[in-house]
Amino acid sequence: MYKRIFTVLVAVFLLVMFSASAWAQPNVSGTAAVLIDAKTGRVLYQKNAHKKWEPASTTKILSVLIALEKGNLNDIVTISKNAMDVEGTVVWLRAGEKQPLENLLYAMMLNSANDASIAVAEHVGGSVAGFVKMMNEKAEELGLKNSHFSNPHGLTAPDHYSTAYDMAIIAREAMKNPKFREIVATTTRAWHGKDWDSKLVNLNRLLSTYPGATGVKTGYTSSSGDCIVASAARDDESYIAVVFGSKDKKTMWQDAEALLDYGFDNFSYVSLVTAGEEIADVTVGDGQNPQDLKLVAEEGFSYLIGGQDTVLPQRKLVLEKTALPINKGDVLGYIAFMLKGEEVGRVTVQADRNVARPTTWIDWWLRFTWVVAGLFVLRLFVRFLQKRRKRRNIYASYRSSRNFRHMR
Repeated sequence: MYKRIFTVLVAVFLLVMFSASAWAQPNVSGTAAVLIDAKTGRVLYQKNAHKKWEPASTTKILSVLIALEKGNLNDIVTISKNAMDVEGTVVWLRAGEKQPLENLLYAMMLNSANDASIAVAEHVGGSVAGFVKMMNEKAEELGLKNSHFSNPHGLTAPDHYSTAYDMAIIAREAMKNPKFREIVATTTRAWHGKDWDSKLVNLNRLLSTYPGATGVKTGYTSSSGDCIVASAARDDESYIAVVFGSKDKKTMWQDAEALLDYGFDNFSYVSLVTAGEEIADVTVGDGQNPQDLKLVAEEGFSYLIGGQDTVLPQRKLVLEKTALPINKGDVLGYIAFMLKGEEVGRVTVQADRNVARPTTWIDWWLRFTWVVAGLFVLRLFVRFLQKRRKRRNIYASYRSSRNFRHMR
């Protein structure tokens, strides 16, 4: 009996320890870090996430995004001396060399080429200053409050800063672009320069070591330390992790993996509504002529939950249209998914069938009036034709009599 009790106690202890360890916060040594759900932008973990920091070469995420939005991949870019002379990591571009814009974007994201960054900025923005203006406008458009950029490559400069959170939001926006995702997921690419041929090798080693890794960019300066923006996706889950200020690359990789593991190990999506699902029976029309119909969800909605979440978002139906007539597929309102007083999602709802407006005595009176008016107009038209025909007959008789007298 004692042996059985002991076995049960050990099992309970192990279960508690496993649950606690599964939900233990990741041990991140970097100065600032954040983990977000890539689908919604929801913050799942943070450490000094809004602390201003030099983003180093993770800056190039924003630069490439703008180039993809504003430029043409087939454009031929002429390299300037200004681009050739930039410091830091380069692909040894030469003044006067011509490269397709697409090649330069790969050089920026795989090899972290600063000379390619300047060349792209001058081509897309007309000048480096013009391109930097685009960068800050984009940051403002994304609602970022703690970022300001002074160059397209990330070298240390006055007023060049961001935060782990802001960079995660930039990366989330960039990963919506199919070409950006293709670039950052590329491990190697042939390079043909003016003076040399080589191979670009992606500096993000997670692409080959972390299951499901999809991007995006590393960075380093002596003042920022090692930095990384990492993304990964498995099944229907996808996360973006940012670490700023790691003391070395080893801890940077460890921090990034720990954050991504924390997401995959502790969170999962729960479907709250599916596309086409019947949501509710509602009454539409006025009080004297009510009509019943069903509302169906236009699209599905899933919510990310963790093991410690005890409450799911609740549905709140909002009807915006009830007046008849209604056609099948008309949007009548939406379902708001509410959690702790905040809206965490929204799905529009549609009518499942046509509902005509009932005919009233006013409708019959209007129809009678239109019929009478139509008959009256028709009568006038007939009388007009009769008078016109009569005048034609009189005129024809007159001409016939004149012709007869002339012949005599």
